[in-house]
Amino acid sequence: MKRIAYLTVLSGLFVFAPVRSEDNVYRQLIDLEAHSGNGSILVVWEVPEKIEVQSVKLYRTQNSFSNAILVFETNTATDRYLDKEVAGTRPYFYSIEIESSVGELFSSVADAPPFAKPVFDYGLRPTLSQSEKIIANYDYKTLDQFHGQILGNVLIKLLTTMDSNQVDIIRAMIFPIDAEPRSWISYAGFNGVSEFEGVFSDESFSNLRIELEDAMVRLGFSVKNQFLLTSAEWKNQAIKFTDRIIHRLSTVQDLLYQETDILNSSHPVLPLGSWVNTDGFSFIRLGILDAELVQTIVLRDDQNEFILDKETYADAEIIDVELDDSMEKIELIINGVLQQIMPYPQEANGYGLTIDNQFFMLADSLTAPPLIVSIPVTQFCLNEIANSPESQQIAVEVHGNVTETHVLGLFIDDYLVWEFTPTLSFEPMFIDSAFTWNTDQLFMWLDLKEVDEFGNWQLIDTRAIFTERQITEGRIPDHQRWKTYSFSTLGAPNDLTRSGTAKLMIPEIFALYQNYPNPFNAQTTISFDLLQPALVSLYINDAAGRIIHLFFEESQMGKGLYSYSWSGESYSSGVYFMTIQAQIDDYLPVVYSRKMIYLK
Repeated sequence: MKRIAYLTVLSGLFVFAPVRSEDNVYRQLIDLEAHSGNGSILVVWEVPEKIEVQSVKLYRTQNSFSNAILVFETNTATDRYLDKEVAGTRPYFYSIEIESSVGELFSSVADAPPFAKPVFDYGLRPTLSQSEKIIANYDYKTLDQFHGQILGNVLIKLLTTMDSNQVDIIRAMIFPIDAEPRSWISYAGFNGVSEFEGVFSDESFSNLRIELEDAMVRLGFSVKNQFLLTSAEWKNQAIKFTDRIIHRLSTVQDLLYQETDILNSSHPVLPLGSWVNTDGFSFIRLGILDAELVQTIVLRDDQNEFILDKETYADAEIIDVELDDSMEKIELIINGVLQQIMPYPQEANGYGLTIDNQFFMLADSLTAPPLIVSIPVTQFCLNEIANSPESQQIAVEVHGNVTETHVLGLFIDDYLVWEFTPTLSFEPMFIDSAFTWNTDQLFMWLDLKEVDEFGNWQLIDTRAIFTERQITEGRIPDHQRWKTYSFSTLGAPNDLTRSGTAKLMIPEIFALYQNYPNPFNAQTTISFDLLQPALVSLYINDAAGRIIHLFFEESQMGKGLYSYSWSGESYSSGVYFMTIQAQIDDYLPVVYSRKMIYLK
């Protein structure tokens, strides 16, 4: 026990008298605070800087007639203690002693000890609602757990026009704050998303902020000690919590608008992926966005055709349909119109499709694909693909912002066909190349990969292409949703408005593909697609614009794919340009060039 002496003053208050040890050891003063709480007192002290703590001893007493008892002792540099062994309405007084590893002694002011009560004076107690009393009296494991309770309570108070399930969905979208938000569709379903559009407004943001701040202040009296926070610390964290909630609310609001736009522009039935289950049966998963707009759903290939019974999708949002194992592809036909052609799943290659039509490979190929609205595109992506079954050639464009060095690779069916390092630039890059394919497979998987810090290829984008179909598809706008269109914009932004206008003025004659390989150190291949008969010239320019190699000039050529090899061995390293000029009928000639890099 430690006895603390008091001096009695005329006012009847007690103050600590200075304490001097018998060996006259000097004690340096440190700050000590005591904070009243709901059945507890939080004691906070200053830990001197640059010392190694040998011991910390905290003492407590209620009057000058009893010994101060040791209530807490540690050999760590902790700076606070929650005293729960207190009761009643009288104050408790505290003192502290800290000793360093070299014998230095520190103590709180002896003649002005801090004090606090384990209850709040009646006039200081805030008025709590019944639900807030329940929140205040709960024993929380973490501060996040408390934040979740108070957020739910405030949302119930504000969202009076919504049922409990809708309030729970909004709370789940907002909280936990640091978690990656799930999609609104995953909680509300395809048809329930629109019910939340009216929730977000400037007024609702303001009301939520006010209610959260007020609730945090009211409940702070009861719970702040539980989280070892002083009044000032509680106020600061309450402001930070409210700011983070408002920021999160803005994020999920944007997500709601994005998902609403995607749903409004989608077909009434969407493919969500295909896989082989653990029993070896193949399935396709379909999302039914609006059953009222669906007259027929047909799955077929060249040999099979299956018409789904309306009862299977009339009241469902997601259905799984077993596929015939003799199928080679999956054609999804809605109301008599071919909507999409997809690969038949292989046992080790199950895949999914997002609501906005991005392919992704399943982490577990034996389980059904999850419902994903969209996959955030990384720094680089497949941006445009043009497939020509007649010429057996596919052109691929990669888009991205190149602010640091990256090594990228395009794989076709797991075979590396194009490895390149984009040139650093502050402008978005559009790099494309063309490849001749020779396969008897109905589908090709195009994988864009990047070399990671360990030298391994990591998948960043993927797309399945039906080899027998002439198709041009791209992300519109760039880096966004996939769409199919009738002409290519390879090597340029996918701006269909601008491209459509240009198409009216300039006839669509050819597509000049990027040479491959590029850069090159010996020979490179130059390819172009002539879309209609024309007078064509093809030549190589140097950086000064001089023609250094002429393949042919004003040659009448028919429709088709043409490829030519060019060797730079007779020339110095540097930048060169391949240029094509074509003319049809009475139109002016169309001229287009692409840059090539020759490295000896």
